[in-house]
Amino acid sequence: MANISRIRFATYLGALANEIRKARSGEKTKLKLMAAGALLLEDVGYRELNVEEICAGAGLAKGTFYIYFDTKDEFLQELAEQYVTFERQFVPIIDPRDSAFAATVAWVAWYEGTFASNVGVLRCIVQMGEIDPKMRKIWHERNDYVSRRIAESVEARVGDQAPSRENLLFTVRTVGGMLDQSLFNRFGVLTGTGHEQPYDDEALTRMHALLTYRAIYGRDPPATEAADVLMLLPALTPERG
Repeated sequence: MANISRIRFATYLGALANEIRKARSGEKTKLKLMAAGALLLEDVGYRELNVEEICAGAGLAKGTFYIYFDTKDEFLQELAEQYVTFERQFVPIIDPRDSAFAATVAWVAWYEGTFASNVGVLRCIVQMGEIDPKMRKIWHERNDYVSRRIAESVEARVGDQAPSRENLLFTVRTVGGMLDQSLFNRFGVLTGTGHEQPYDDEALTRMHALLTYRAIYGRDPPATEAADVLMLLPALTPERG
């Protein structure tokens, strides 16, 4: 959605590096390397990522990389850990006065917007996770954190009417998997060709919010808030046996 802030991880790292005034700071150098790596991952896969290009992008000599990292995989693992920490700083704070559907839209819009702005690093985490247990653990822990924050938000809103935490997390993780698959296809995270999406980003956000709302709350949102997507995906009447 247009009013959701989209912050790029590479830009964030670059800003942190610029805040360090000491020219020969090791932390500043590491941040510059990671900012360059995150930026390059927007255009190349992790296998094609080149140490020499990382150093060139950071304005550093090639040998500088190996002062801080033994291998490219180690560099990418630390980049992924830094990304997860970054992402957690921008988890939305939902206004309790918002309706349940507005809150659902806000969560989905944040997730999709953050993904779109940082797809290079996220693609790296997912694809490396297929062969790298440490990267897979980072991805799973990241998803678990997001799922728990959403579950806590729902519990705070509905109070005693909330299902058990276990059931609520199961629902959130299930619809989260649906959302991830849509994002993987749209942004080429999967190794397959995926499929074309005929809708714009906001239409997809609201459709995913409707499906998420239905899964969590077991009903449709008010028509006054979701008429556009309810028209596209009306509730079906159960078949009579």
